[in-house]
Amino acid sequence: MLRPATLAVILGAASASTLAACGGDDTTGTPGAAGTSTAPATGGAGNVSGAGPVAGNSAAGASSSGGSTGNAGSAGTSSSGGSNGAAGAAGAGAGTSAGGNGDGGTAGTGGVGACNVVPVNPNATPQAKKLLCYLYSQHKNHVLSGQQETSWSNPQADIDWYTNNGMKPPAVLGGDYLYPDGTTNRAIAYWKAGGITMIRYHMGAPPQADTYEDSKGTANIDNVLKEGTQENTSFKSKLDYVATELGKLQSQNVPVLWAPFHEVQPNGWFWWSKGTGPQFVALWKYTFNYLTKTKGLNNLLWLMPFSGTPSSAYYPGKEYLDLSGPDTYEENQPFTGLYANAKGVIGDTVPMPLHETGRIPSPSQMFPSAAPWVLFSVWASYQNDGTHNTLDNIKSVYADSHTVTRDEVPNLN
Repeated sequence: MLRPATLAVILGAASASTLAACGGDDTTGTPGAAGTSTAPATGGAGNVSGAGPVAGNSAAGASSSGGSTGNAGSAGTSSSGGSNGAAGAAGAGAGTSAGGNGDGGTAGTGGVGACNVVPVNPNATPQAKKLLCYLYSQHKNHVLSGQQETSWSNPQADIDWYTNNGMKPPAVLGGDYLYPDGTTNRAIAYWKAGGITMIRYHMGAPPQADTYEDSKGTANIDNVLKEGTQENTSFKSKLDYVATELGKLQSQNVPVLWAPFHEVQPNGWFWWSKGTGPQFVALWKYTFNYLTKTKGLNNLLWLMPFSGTPSSAYYPGKEYLDLSGPDTYEENQPFTGLYANAKGVIGDTVPMPLHETGRIPSPSQMFPSAAPWVLFSVWASYQNDGTHNTLDNIKSVYADSHTVTRDEVPNLN
């Protein structure tokens, strides 16, 4: 399996498909000159504490009738105090009949160097910055696997299902602060085990309680945003609750893909998108400012979570989000039309997660350009409900060289 290349300011040519560089037939013949690896190497198995890493090279001879197989890439090393990187795997030769250079080995995985992408929160923690850089490095070349936990009954069973069936745990664990019991502790544990956490919040319509049914209620959004009203007092109380939980994650250096106000769309089923686009944008900005400036939460990457019908009227703008993407329970994976529609609203420079789905998309159909989601997250228990996915299909997805599992996520501390 190809290991995911990690990150940004790397020696070598920049990839046109990302904001920063991250990134033939094999027959016998007379080898030509060695080629330089086109895939950059990063700092190694340990966490890089210094500046950007050094690229590794690989010999990849060309022949008169096609390139010979490339040798393994040399180990990447940190340019300033980081751990050494593991050597890249051997790359296939890609020589031409004229004896051109072959492609190099793939990059070693490991610690993360610097990149030119920064979170929208200027005070973001080092871990949040590294996580965002890592996601950008995977944008359009890998997809992170994800699983939402069954928070309300047996959350561990969702992850155990993968390992019990001979697969690696998914890279991303999804949680929901509608269910406070253990969500934070499980998120911390998953991070410490090498994974990434994504948390949403099915907030009850203020001033109602936090229940799933109340999240589908109706609120006077103007009053929610108006200081001194009953709705605003309730809303801030709910934000205080999640701020306390997210603060526990921050104290443990855990960054969070934070996806409040789930499944936004015009005339939506949740209270926050039953109003107008400008009302939702004001609600998003209020929440952003309250959690970052008032509550001092710097470990959040803000994920704007559309439903299957993204709308520019409800889009807060890039200055208020780090990631944005839709979700769907359709069956026509890899959801090419949805990707195109979302790109029309979000643009092509922000990595787009398929942050909730019932049907796991196949990377072989996603890449290189049909629908290159940066991650997918399967809703709780949909991986094994016998309707949306088969075991053979999921094993095929997890075995695909584009799919990142938890063991392949680099050290982002």
